[in-house]
Amino acid sequence: MAGSVRITAAGVVGVSGKPVRIYGFTMRSGAGGPGFVTLYNGTSTSGTEKYRLGGNADASADKVFATEGKHFPGGCYADIDADVQYVDFDYVQENI
Repeated sequence: MAGSVRITAAGVVGVSGKPVRIYGFTMRSGAGGPGFVTLYNGTSTSGTEKYRLGGNADASADKVFATEGKHFPGGCYADIDADVQYVDFDYVQENI
């Protein structure tokens, strides 16, 4: 299953706990300050940190993980801070 999803609060991308490949994402920071998005392998912040992106205040920031994407075998949990308005993900959920 492939798709795109917008999240506005911390949570899983796709089906919780299932392998997922993230191809890229765009985050939007509010005027209050630069936002940060941290991606973890798993279903919470107790998983292994795999990537962190900081943005600029009142601006968007993009990350593309090349052709093969970034694999999260235990699922992907996105922790977003209070300065992030939303994050748009492009992903493929693997069937296992």
